[in-house]
Amino acid sequence: MSKLNPFPVLPKIALYALGSRISQARRVREMTQTDLARAADLGLSTVVDLEAGKPGVSLGSLAKVMETLGLLGQLDEVFDPHKDPQFTEQAIRKLPKRA
Repeated sequence: MSKLNPFPVLPKIALYALGSRISQARRVREMTQTDLARAADLGLSTVVDLEAGKPGVSLGSLAKVMETLGLLGQLDEVFDPHKDPQFTEQAIRKLPKRA
């Protein structure tokens, strides 16, 4: 009998916060969860799970919701190398020592 590993706490908290922000974005646009599901061509349960921060929702579903809410451009900010301290440190290390 295999034992399932629980979902890690910090990613769980981050997904819950993301779900809350999605809910806020939907509500400020005066949309119900049903409205959003229809407009994004998703099932209602997918929208409910996304807003609840469930880890099993696909990235494709997230992208469809973001597009529907007019926020798809924010997806470009995820893993932006300009906001990644390690990326910046490595780039600096690779600079020539003398010009």
